[in-house]
Amino acid sequence: MDQSKAIAKAVTSIIQKEPVHIQFSKDSKLVLKRISPLLLIYRIPIEGKDQMISNLAKSETCSLVGKESDLDFTAVVTPIIRQMIDEFGACQLIEIWQDKQMESDVSIYISQKSALTIAQKFIKDFKTNEQNMALSIDIKKDTKSPSPPGTVPVINPLAEEFKQLLYAGIAIKPHYLDENSGKAYPLILRNYRDVLTKSLRKSFLEFVRLYTSLKVSQFRMLSTTELQPLVLEIDQELAVESQKFDFLLLVSPLNAREAWIQFKKDKFLKTPKFRYRPMPVDPELVKRNLYNLRIEDIDDPTIAYLFRDKRKELDAMMTMLIDRGNEGFLHGSLQVFGNVNDHLLETARAILMVYEHNENKPVAPKKMINATEFAKLAKEELHYLRQQMPSLETGVRIRDDITGIMVNRGVLNISKDYEIEASRAIALIQHEVGTHIVTYFNGKAQPFKLFSLGVPGYEQLQEGLAVFSEYMVNELSGDRLRIIAARVVAVHHMLAGHNFSDTFFLLVDRYHFTEEISFHICTRVYRGGGFTKDALYLKGLMSIITYIREGRDLSPLLIGKIREDYIPIVEELTQRGLLNNPILKPRYLDEPYLHNLDRIKSGDNIFNLSNH
Repeated sequence: MDQSKAIAKAVTSIIQKEPVHIQFSKDSKLVLKRISPLLLIYRIPIEGKDQMISNLAKSETCSLVGKESDLDFTAVVTPIIRQMIDEFGACQLIEIWQDKQMESDVSIYISQKSALTIAQKFIKDFKTNEQNMALSIDIKKDTKSPSPPGTVPVINPLAEEFKQLLYAGIAIKPHYLDENSGKAYPLILRNYRDVLTKSLRKSFLEFVRLYTSLKVSQFRMLSTTELQPLVLEIDQELAVESQKFDFLLLVSPLNAREAWIQFKKDKFLKTPKFRYRPMPVDPELVKRNLYNLRIEDIDDPTIAYLFRDKRKELDAMMTMLIDRGNEGFLHGSLQVFGNVNDHLLETARAILMVYEHNENKPVAPKKMINATEFAKLAKEELHYLRQQMPSLETGVRIRDDITGIMVNRGVLNISKDYEIEASRAIALIQHEVGTHIVTYFNGKAQPFKLFSLGVPGYEQLQEGLAVFSEYMVNELSGDRLRIIAARVVAVHHMLAGHNFSDTFFLLVDRYHFTEEISFHICTRVYRGGGFTKDALYLKGLMSIITYIREGRDLSPLLIGKIREDYIPIVEELTQRGLLNNPILKPRYLDEPYLHNLDRIKSGDNIFNLSNH
């Protein structure tokens, strides 16, 4: 494209707040994905492109990457900067380059005192990076030229018309390249880019807050960041692979009732033999498909991290399914769902003591409701949710091939033999519908399918929140807490090498559970070859209590099936317009139940959480 026409097009796009891509030549391109007061520049040197720096620049909202032989950088940049200053009151210009001879790993060059605060913010975030990269970084102040050695600055930051411009340079020592071959070390390169990108974005938000006419809240509401087509393609492919199988169904015994009858006949001494559903997929083919996804080609490091994390989890789950029924399954379960630490075990044992079973306590006849009656209550709750989201498409199914109840892709499945105490029904409705179905459909309303399918490790937060919902509707009983604690003890006992019968008798003899309840707890824990997921209910509940005591808002936890340490990622993507706020709000986070949150904030803990 003719350079003067290209410049005019870029200026118009800034005025109209419309994204634009301008290709000057094969190697030179201006990209304004979202009109914001920032421009990253990378001048490709004669000796060739640094792929890490090129990708780093392209991952930002506004970038100019190219060769000086192809375009006049000053002629292109000057009118763009002028217009951005007119639109936003200030602008940030950053040039990035490689320097093999520098002493520090990263140096920031500034020529204006006003740029010092932003540079210091960048350094602070750089040093506290999640990858724990021990890299040295410094600031070069009062430099005449925040640009690569031997080049002319693309703009004069001391000129009168650019008083509102913060111009900085970032030089990077390329430890991610092999000194001899010049080839990149892929994992080190990825870590470099991730750390630099996150530090740049955080310092840019600080710049917006301090120097522009925008409020940060306004800035977050600017038009959605443009996504590579590859991002949506990989999101779709991950969803396709995830939906080829239902992990919980595949590791849940088909013959639990028959196994219980046989276990009694064997005087509780023989480990039950469980049968499972046939495998609907070839796990090795799923693995192949997962690693054919070109996640490494995604420019955005946050989204690339999400996808790599999910692929790693799906890979581990495939390995578990390959090992279903043998000891390898347990090793995979530890990798995906984790272990039982000492604090969790001590808390579980303490709960079992605090809510100790009293054999002499008179037992009143319990009113029970069957599967059909429970399904009716669930449908009423779905009607409540449809008032918030009329397009909600889900239902309730009564089935003869499952034990108990479970939510599968937003649908509530109930065993035809299912019975529950009437007093527990409201709690279980909030557990299954108010939490699992709500987070599924809030996740489904997001641009990424990942948030309805579940990010890796979402189960702890999800199950903790679900149990917490029982407390919120005043139906978290001491007996319920005992079962959740017993699951932790059973998982620990299994991991210590004890067999099914040993753990069964531990629950019956020491903790005074009935034989049938003890059997069902052990079935959940020993299924597949050893399943540690059941320890997450108590662990998640404890995390929720801590979360509330810290004064944090529960709403972000409902945005989809996420885990707690994903909240900063959720906040970042929401700020960038890539995630939506939750649509559905469960009944338990509204009146007349909100006073129960105050009880937690006032000091109630796991040992006085029972409502009755």
